[in-house]
Amino acid sequence: MITLKRLEYFAKVVETRNITRAAEQLHIAQPALGTHMRELEAALGVPLLSRHSRGVDPTPAGSLLLERSRQIFELVARTQDDVRRADQSAPVRFNLGLTSSIMLLIGSDLLLTLKRRYPHIDLQLYENPSFLLVDALERKDIDAALAYSVASRPGLSITPVLKEQLLLTVRADLAPSCGPVTMDEVLAHELVLGNERDVARRLVEASAFEKGAQPRIQCETHSITSQRDLVLRGAAAAVMPLGAIVRELERGEVVARPITDPGMHITLFIVRRQAPDEASLQYVDQTDPIVRACVDMIAGRLGELGSPV
Repeated sequence: MITLKRLEYFAKVVETRNITRAAEQLHIAQPALGTHMRELEAALGVPLLSRHSRGVDPTPAGSLLLERSRQIFELVARTQDDVRRADQSAPVRFNLGLTSSIMLLIGSDLLLTLKRRYPHIDLQLYENPSFLLVDALERKDIDAALAYSVASRPGLSITPVLKEQLLLTVRADLAPSCGPVTMDEVLAHELVLGNERDVARRLVEASAFEKGAQPRIQCETHSITSQRDLVLRGAAAAVMPLGAIVRELERGEVVARPITDPGMHITLFIVRRQAPDEASLQYVDQTDPIVRACVDMIAGRLGELGSPV
């Protein structure tokens, strides 16, 4: 059968270009997701994915289905909003995108605090790396995002709010010392980093290039969970924001050292679609207190590692 859920699963597979990665982000088993994809192809009678050693790509039919799926998602979301607005007592739905590190830093507290403070807002959190949050915003899958190091893009409004210092993270028993660390010391480690669109990786590579060096990338994955696991197993060090390892740091399992290189910080942006009409501006006014409360909560948790822009 063709269902909204299967279309959502399919969109995530195409977005990540990898069934295993998509299953991790969707929080379902990889074999189950593979079964959904095969049954969707069987229902339509055409192949939707081209499978290869690096992952998957959409076939021409798959690209068409992705485009139509996005139209369907937008229509469903618009219908839900229109129906809710018809009843003035219904809550306003707000889909907010957060990076994995921010979700780990404040996610559960954010939901509990803001749902009490703003009961008229139906807050839903959407987790992904920064570059995928921006993509989701452009597709209208989410209403706003808190994302790192976002470049200007047509149709988007971006507002810098915080600068956050990145940390060299090493398993506690393998860390030679504590305190700040230079970029030369970072480059002496075998590293696990995200893919080429990952913010931290781009900064590490840029800093290394300025020194005429290259980072020693042992493993590549934009999954925070995988990066953290490799650090805990002693396979590599990582360059991460605080949220990615806040629990492990509290338990003493890792040592996280601020990187003194002036370029090794990331800027957090509030990202929204531009709101030209009156209804959209009213929606921004209704939901902006939630975004600002979220930023305040992040700043509080970061302490000296964060500074307002």
